[in-house]
Order: sequence, then C-alpha cells, then structure tokens
Amino acid sequence: MAKHVAHARSRPRLPTLAVALLLVAIFRGLRATSALAWLAPPGGDETAESRSTGRRFLLQESAVAGTAAFWMPEEAQAFRQDRIFNAKQTLVPKIRKYYQKLEGLRDDLILQVEIEAGNRVEYQARPADWYSGLDGRFDGFLSFPGVQDARFGCNPYTIKPGSVVLVARGICTFQQKVQMAKAAGAKSIIVFDERMSKAPLEQQNRTGRVTSKGIQSWSAGDALSGAATVPIERGMTIMSVPAELGKAELDGAMIPRANGTSVVEAIQNGLTPRVLDVKRSKFEDGIDKFIKKDLPKLMTAMEGYSLIQRVSKADMSEPIVAQLKADRLEFEQAVKNRDYAEIRRTFKEWNGHLDSEIGTWELAETF
Repeated sequence: MAKHVAHARSRPRLPTLAVALLLVAIFRGLRATSALAWLAPPGGDETAESRSTGRRFLLQESAVAGTAAFWMPEEAQAFRQDRIFNAKQTLVPKIRKYYQKLEGLRDDLILQVEIEAGNRVEYQARPADWYSGLDGRFDGFLSFPGVQDARFGCNPYTIKPGSVVLVARGICTFQQKVQMAKAAGAKSIIVFDERMSKAPLEQQNRTGRVTSKGIQSWSAGDALSGAATVPIERGMTIMSVPAELGKAELDGAMIPRANGTSVVEAIQNGLTPRVLDVKRSKFEDGIDKFIKKDLPKLMTAMEGYSLIQRVSKADMSEPIVAQLKADRLEFEQAVKNRDYAEIRRTFKEWNGHLDSEIGTWELAETF
C-alpha cells in the first residue's frame, strides 16, 4: 500500500495554468462545433440545483471563468506596464544616444588640447545642459583629483586653483561632482566617460560582485561595484542636474573615455596638458552622415517604443499608436530637411505624446 501511495505521488501533475488553458481550449472548441448541447440539462430547463451539482456544468463554468480571468483589466494593465518598463530599459538608451548625438551636431564643442609642447590634439566635448555659452571657461591647464576612487571627484580633493578639473563619470551625480570641483577652486569641470555598471545610482560604489575585464571580486572601490553585469560605456551625454537643485555652479562638458584617459595618463606622467582654444561644431558638417548612418537606427528605436505604448496586446490601430506614428514621420522629415528648429519641435511633440505616467523619460542624464 505504501509503495502504491509513493508511486502515485511521483506522477507528474499538470501545472494549474496548463489545466486552465486546456479547459479554455476545450470550451472554445465545443462552442465552435455546437457540441455544447450535451452540457445542457435534460429538457432544456436549467435549474439552480443542476447548475450547482452537475459535473458537466462545473466544467462549462470553469472554462468560462478561466477565459474571463485572462482578460481582467487590472491584469492587462499590469502586463502593459511591465512591457513599457522593459522597453524603457532597452529602447530609451538607444533613442537618447542618437538624439543627443543629433543635438551635438549643433551644440558640441571642439577642445584644442596641448598634451605637451608640439603635441596638440582636438577633442569633441558635449556641453552640459546648464552651459553658460562662454567658451573661455574651458581654457587653461587641466588637473586631476587623484587615482582609484578619487578620480570620480565625489569627495573633497586638492588641485591647482583656477584649473579645469577632469573627473571620471560614475559613483555620484554630476551635481555632486560640480560641488566638489567648486570647493576645490576649479574654473570648470570636464567629465570623461567611464565604464560603469548598469546598477542605479544608489547601488554604485557598494560592496558586491564586480565584473571587470573578466575578473570578479567582492570588494568595493569603483563605479563597477554593486552589479554583476558587464560594465558599459554610456558614451558622451548631455549632463543635467535635477531642476529642484537649480543651476550648477560651474560650467561643465563631457568628453569620450579614450580622450579623458589620454589626458589623465599625461598628467600622471608628469606632463601639464592644457586647453588652448575652444571651437563650435557646425551642424551642417555632420548632418549628412547622421541621416545616412544613424537616423534609420533612431527611427527603428522610436517606432518600437511607440508601439509599446498601446493599451491592447495586439491592436496596432489605437489612437496613441497613430498619433506617435504621425509625430515620428514629422520628425524624420525635419531631420532630412536639415531644419534644426523643426527637429527639436517635432521630437518634443513625439516625446510629449508618450504615456504621461509610465512612458515618459528625461532626455538628459544626472549621473
């Protein structure tokens, strides 16, 4: 007897969801072939007693209830929110990257840097959204706060007063980096892109698994701490500070990781690099290349994120989908017309028509 019970318990059982799906399929099939007649009570008169006790009616009611459960409004909304959240993690970074690059065609600066006597290079720099427009703020000798954690400029440090301080991205907000640079006597701040974990700000520089160059450890100490994912470079971005904190106290800009690393190495080798001149990018110089290479990628990401905004699971004819499509087409035409004012207006229109509660996102970044 014991062996029989043990054997019975070892039999695999269908998961509850699979059973529900099977019941729904059976019910729909029977309804489609008019075979539900066998479920009806004798004589066609349905009584309360027959509904509550008949095994056949229990099957029918279970199938109907199972069908209804899959279309509960709150479940549909939860599914939509999850869908938008996932898309925001994958598509929004791409949209932000390419649109910021488009903005940079007009707003980016060209820094002429003298690494040492006779060695001059030009670095592209993306001004922060609080930039005053005074290019002379970036002229002067470049300084660096230190190595390891100090390179991020998130804690007090000492530099030559009046110099332009160069700090790595990561660990703390741009606002905090500016505050530390101001306290150290810097003239302005240049942030260079750095490999960062995908973890949110509150998890940066926390003890945890670190994945960097194939090596894992459990010690804190840099911007990679707190996440088990491979660190990434986010590229140059439009730096921002939260509106409630007001305008940052120093002008700022961001340069690529490779350029920042070159300057840091020069300083560590005893050289005194400095910014000799600052020029402005010309919109027309890069727009043709952007249209050919980057615009298709931007439009694909915008289309994907637009379709995710729909309420239903599969209906692509919803008003919000149609509106966002019209906005995208206007934006695409503005880019092809090389009309910067229209580019900004039409992108703002598209962004403004996204779901206001769960679909919106900020163009600039705060850390």
